[in-house]
Amino acid sequence: MLTQDSSARVLVLLHYAGESGFARREIDQYARCSAASVTLVFQKLAAPDTRQIITIGDRFRLTDLGAKQIRENLPEKLLLE
Repeated sequence: MLTQDSSARVLVLLHYAGESGFARREIDQYARCSAASVTLVFQKLAAPDTRQIITIGDRFRLTDLGAKQIRENLPEKLLLE
């Protein structure tokens, strides 16, 4: 099941991945949600009306819109605990 939390986890992971991004295998490993959920998150975040992530080769990266989403709506997720 796709949740807001799943989307936030993937966005934050890709934020920390930086310019090099993450491969799908790495996101599955670190996201702490099912592979099916990750697939749904990718479909949602890469959709033409959203475009918060892109694929370059076999790696996923944030777009400027994805970075803006994190800055404006998820800044608390970037704080270290």
